[in-house]
Amino acid sequence: MPKHRQPSTHRKASISEQQDDAFVASAMAFSQWANKNRRLLVFIGIGAVLLIVSGVEIVTSQRSLAIQAVNDLEVIHQTISLSAFEDAKVQLNAYLERFEGHEKADEALVMLGRLHLESGDPAVAINVLERGGLSLNDGLGVQGNSLLARAYEDQGRWSDAESLYLEIADRAKLAFQVRDALSSAARIRHQQNDIVGALEIYELILDDFESDDMGRGIYELRFSEMREVLGGAQ
Repeated sequence: MPKHRQPSTHRKASISEQQDDAFVASAMAFSQWANKNRRLLVFIGIGAVLLIVSGVEIVTSQRSLAIQAVNDLEVIHQTISLSAFEDAKVQLNAYLERFEGHEKADEALVMLGRLHLESGDPAVAINVLERGGLSLNDGLGVQGNSLLARAYEDQGRWSDAESLYLEIADRAKLAFQVRDALSSAARIRHQQNDIVGALEIYELILDDFESDDMGRGIYELRFSEMREVLGGAQ
């Protein structure tokens, strides 16, 4: 049986020399190209530096804007704490113009809507909160939409208010948010003399509680009141 022959040392050296020659040839070719295109390389280098500098400036500017947004909103909170509500409204409107699209703008918008609602201007509150188009994917959105539903109530837009409360209840993530929204929807049905509809909602709320949950009490009382109203109407 013939023995396996190992590659010779001479063959290995030859391959290594060929690789070295190829590398040297590539380096020389690049050097020649670089000499011919020196101006192009300079422009590329300048462009790269400008891109880096611009990127750093953008990041710095965004950080500065974020810090300013937080600080300005804190000043407005202090204005509200002093009960200077009209001044706070002016500040919030200016804030929304300056920081439109910033993550803190939604918080400012909810604050402004609340101020208008609590000062007896539900129509203005509706305009502010509808303009924001707040989603129901987070707590702030639930809060803003709950205020919007209250404003609809104050304007006598019962159907809009009930629909929004039911949507909040369907999409809110926390149990108390769901119960508050359902309770508000039941209240509207009661006000509109839809006693059966109100009872249906209170049943939904009670079904969500454990039998020994102390939180059931208030809703059981309301359910009983609705039953009495329904019995008296029959």
